[in-house]
Amino acid sequence: MQKVFTSNVFKTDCRCGPILLLVLWACSGCALIPKNEHSQLGQSPPSQHKRAESEQEGSRYDDISLTAYTGSADSDHQPSDNTPVQLLTPNFDIVSAPTETVVQTSAQQFPLPPLHGRLTPAVVHDEEATRDNLHVIPPDFSPWWTSSVTMQFRPEIPHSPVNVNTLIQEALMNSAQIRVINDDPIIAETAITQAMSEFDPKLFLESKFNRISVPASSTLDTGTDFSRLRENDWSTNIGIRRKHIQGGQIELAQQFGMNTSNSIFFVPPNQGDARLTLSFNQPLLNGRGQAYNESLIVLAELNTGIASDRTQAALQDHLLDVTETYWELYLNRVIFLQKRKHLQDGRQIQTYLEKRYNLDSLQSQIARARAAVARRESEVIRAEAAVQNSETRLRSLVNSPQLGSSTHLELISIQQPNDLRIPVTVEDAMATAMEYRSEVDIASQEIQAARVRLGVACNDLLPKLDLVLETYLTGLKGDFNISQAWVDQFSVGEPSYTAGFVFEVPLWRQQAKSQHLQRTVELRRLLNKFELTVDNLRAEVETAVRYVETADRNLRSQYHSLQAANADAEYLKRRWEMLPGHDRSSSFLLEDLIDAQDRRAEAEQAFVTAQVDHVMSLTKLNRSTGTILRQEHVDMPFETDPLLEVPVSDEYSEPQAPSQAVDPSLLGETNS
Repeated sequence: MQKVFTSNVFKTDCRCGPILLLVLWACSGCALIPKNEHSQLGQSPPSQHKRAESEQEGSRYDDISLTAYTGSADSDHQPSDNTPVQLLTPNFDIVSAPTETVVQTSAQQFPLPPLHGRLTPAVVHDEEATRDNLHVIPPDFSPWWTSSVTMQFRPEIPHSPVNVNTLIQEALMNSAQIRVINDDPIIAETAITQAMSEFDPKLFLESKFNRISVPASSTLDTGTDFSRLRENDWSTNIGIRRKHIQGGQIELAQQFGMNTSNSIFFVPPNQGDARLTLSFNQPLLNGRGQAYNESLIVLAELNTGIASDRTQAALQDHLLDVTETYWELYLNRVIFLQKRKHLQDGRQIQTYLEKRYNLDSLQSQIARARAAVARRESEVIRAEAAVQNSETRLRSLVNSPQLGSSTHLELISIQQPNDLRIPVTVEDAMATAMEYRSEVDIASQEIQAARVRLGVACNDLLPKLDLVLETYLTGLKGDFNISQAWVDQFSVGEPSYTAGFVFEVPLWRQQAKSQHLQRTVELRRLLNKFELTVDNLRAEVETAVRYVETADRNLRSQYHSLQAANADAEYLKRRWEMLPGHDRSSSFLLEDLIDAQDRRAEAEQAFVTAQVDHVMSLTKLNRSTGTILRQEHVDMPFETDPLLEVPVSDEYSEPQAPSQAVDPSLLGETNS
């Protein structure tokens, strides 16, 4: 630059030029800045005008349809909300029209006031956010198989519509497994009556005849020179005895007897006697107290409670199996529909290629289509067998006479999976599980039973010390006058009585000490088992809650995957239909189209599997918290789970018969 511009003055002016230009630009920019009141009156920024231009330009491309390429159009076809995104083939020959220039003015623009009754954008946003938080996927989305799955697949055989509620009710009334489960508490409850029978009053009767004939050792035996003493004694003892809850035993007995003897000292001869006895025996150390004597009753009641809890757990497992089998049936029916539609798409490609064999189709393309159709036919066969297997398993779990009347009865699942999001926290679920899980009740009752046994073992360490009390009245008459002897026992003479103690103690008490040690270790083990049960329960609840959250996210992800797979398959189908068949790229595109259809079928299967997993995650969460019976109102008719109360539509409260069979165009050929 020094060679071209040699003047130093000009160089100085050049250095000052940018500064002057900056000053002039700043002055002109300040004049162009609108006032603050203009910017606050709703003047649209230039970005909105550019967005409007892009929307107008995009609308021109939206007017392009496949009729420009295929020469046919279905004017009656209206895309639904579930219709996948239509990706059109770009046409690079279309020259876009010049965009209109938007002139921005500084005139005042006043924003329009909101119309009466119309929600403001903030309110609309809040309602949409609330709706989005309630549903995992858009509530207006409905897959194409929603109505078809509730129709009959095999019109030539009888059918029966079923849902979860009706199957559970039928299982509760007819299932043989549930009848077996319900008998366990009844069997355990009989032990309570058996333990209580120890305190029942007992009526006894004893009668015996005794003949004595012994040599006379002295004249005092007989009073004469008889060589033998001969006596006949017949006695009858009748009375009642009962054990008290404190361990004591009371007995009231009346004895009658007739005695004869050859001794001259036996006066009066031919005696008749009567004796009324009242005795009482009370333990003072070992065996004393209500807790010790009623321990068998308490243990029987605890065992009955444990049996009831185990029955409840087994009943919940059975109802969970019924619910899982129903949704397995629903899943297999939907997969069967998907496989048939997948087969139909492959046959359409095969038919299209075979008709254009003499025009532009290649033999390799036809062979590839036939291979895909054969593979899809085998998938349909397996899917149909899976549906029938689910029906068989469901009939065996329910054992309903209506469902088991025919082995060829088709079970139609009419209840659809919901997409509601149920907010659940681990703390709330754990609190519910600690209250309703049978395992917690079983562990706590086992600890109570162990404490009862330990108390009995501690009492057995004490020595035996019993208080013995007895009193009696007697009467005696000759000539076998028993009745007068019975009267004399109350009127002649006075009562006799006996009082004393009975003491007994083992020297080393090995059995009692060993049993006490055994009960102590058992209690310690059960306490550790309870802690382990709580830890395992918390892990199970955390897994169930995490499974619910994962199922929600997975369902949302599979929804987007399904939308993308639909768009991909439709786009490749249109491209393949527009390309000539002799081109080598057409074969590659056919391969891509078949793969895209396979991916769409996999996405559809993954989506319905995610739907079923979402529903089953809530059911398994109810099982982990022990509230399945409360959800189904079994033995709790007016109670519901406050944590996981899922609203169920009235549409599925009662089974509805299908209106018609599945569209033959969807199923292709009839089932064999």
